[in-house]
Amino acid sequence: MKQLKKVFSSVDAIIWFILAFLIVAMIAVPNFATMNNFKNILSQSCVLLTVACGVHFAVLNGGVDFSSTSIIALSSVVGASIMSETSGYLAGKWYAIPVALLAMLALGAVFGIVNGIAVTVFKMPSFIATMATQLIGTGIAVIYSSGKTIGGLPDSFADFGGGTLFGIIPNVLLLALAVMLISHIICSRTLYGRRLYSVGTNPKAALISGIPVKKTIFWIFILSGLCSAVAGIIMMGQMQSGASSYGATLFNDIMGSIIVGGTSPAGGSGKIPNTVLGAVLIILINIALNLLNTPYFIITMIKGLIILFAAAIEVFRKRKERA
Repeated sequence: MKQLKKVFSSVDAIIWFILAFLIVAMIAVPNFATMNNFKNILSQSCVLLTVACGVHFAVLNGGVDFSSTSIIALSSVVGASIMSETSGYLAGKWYAIPVALLAMLALGAVFGIVNGIAVTVFKMPSFIATMATQLIGTGIAVIYSSGKTIGGLPDSFADFGGGTLFGIIPNVLLLALAVMLISHIICSRTLYGRRLYSVGTNPKAALISGIPVKKTIFWIFILSGLCSAVAGIIMMGQMQSGASSYGATLFNDIMGSIIVGGTSPAGGSGKIPNTVLGAVLIILINIALNLLNTPYFIITMIKGLIILFAAAIEVFRKRKERA
């Protein structure tokens, strides 16, 4: 009995929340427990869990990265404009796809560098710096694409973006899971990860103990930018095009995934697997309520209540630890 209790107590609350939600949804929501809906859940989870892993780094430091959504949009239109077989700069070239993908990743890194410099050199709060680059990035995406959707992507890229493994698992999910695994290893198995948690918990104490605080924070935004660019690659593959509107409404779900997953907004605590589970829960809520034809504003209200509940639990947990 004690062993059983130990096993149950070691499982994070979000897993039980997801299991409970699944049981209720399978009973109460028509067409929820179908193979097509299962594929839909896997497909819709890819972009969210990828970009959430990146923003997770910023939240671990007690900050945020608003620019993640604009990186998705800008990288998608730049990538599509390079590889498109109808209007691309490298249309018909064998190296169009790798050049486009490298350009997208480079964009994510550039935004990360700009954010990192703003926060570490000019000492701007991350929410101000990344909000500014989010607005700039969105504007550049609209101007660059003239507000149009860029399609005509090569068949090989389209096959990857829209294809599945064994007819069930989306190809792009493998890319998303790779990002999740790498992010988890960075946080839990590397010297940088240990430094990241230390800086997020107490930057002054970390500095005194010899941790390069500015360098650690600087790399947070590069990692976040790269994850957002990968999310742009995934979304471009799924939608078979690039558009300046991609990711525009995603930020609430990104932060919801992280907070519901138990990462403290104050920094210093949180796990990548829990953020991924948070993303899965957000997607499950979206899909279940959409199947019930729930109005959009009701869906956002319900997610807001769940995020508020998760944040309240974190506050009470912190108080209990201090007591």
